[in-house]
Amino acid sequence: MRLLASLSEERRKECWWLVLRDGTPVPGDDGGGVALLRELRVTRPMGALLHSARISPVVDVFDKALSRSRKQLSKLVPDGPAPRRYP
Repeated sequence: MRLLASLSEERRKECWWLVLRDGTPVPGDDGGGVALLRELRVTRPMGALLHSARISPVVDVFDKALSRSRKQLSKLVPDGPAPRRYP
């Protein structure tokens, strides 16, 4: 929660968030998908390509469509705290 302390609780619950290494929070439904791809070593080239092609809005539309199925998808994810790796 400290990483998103600058956001209101209501705003934090609107979508998933990615916090970049410099502490910048990026909303999942507004650029977070491509930002995540750029951070992961395996998907970094694809993320860089999507970022340079400015395709983030397309990825965001896909993310919003998936979020509508959150209840069904939650059955695939175990309940409980998420693993945390933060330097």
